[in-house]
Amino acid sequence: MYNEQLMKKSCGCGGIMTIHMHTLIYSAKIKITHVPVYTCGQCARYEPLPVIKRDLGLLIRELGERPAGKLNLSFADRNEWASVLKDTFASGLFAGGLPELEEAIRKAMQSRIDLLLDVYRTAADLSDKKWMEEIGLRLSQLTAHSAESAK
Repeated sequence: MYNEQLMKKSCGCGGIMTIHMHTLIYSAKIKITHVPVYTCGQCARYEPLPVIKRDLGLLIRELGERPAGKLNLSFADRNEWASVLKDTFASGLFAGGLPELEEAIRKAMQSRIDLLLDVYRTAADLSDKKWMEEIGLRLSQLTAHSAESAK
């Protein structure tokens, strides 16, 4: 589940990196929007959040080394963390600073988990194994960070 340590981290330059939604351009043809990254306010360095790196890597591999044509993708359509962060940033429900943003993300994460658990229950009631597997994967995207930070 959500962990406040996700919101910021130290940069190699000594600055503080905070979460932002970023657009990546892959192979000069593919525009991938809504990628949550840490960005340093001092040196402008950025890096994807560890919790999304696996899914981002899978997407890049899926696209291949030389994509055929131009394409616009939203990473939020493929990753639950990115989707929750995108929705939270877009909502503007946090008028203050980092504490308000942290609280908004915590609430949004809990709401998404609750929703996915309800959908999983429906899939189980229908004995739809494929749907249950898909929802299980989505839930694992949201719980991956807490497993990493518990190590």
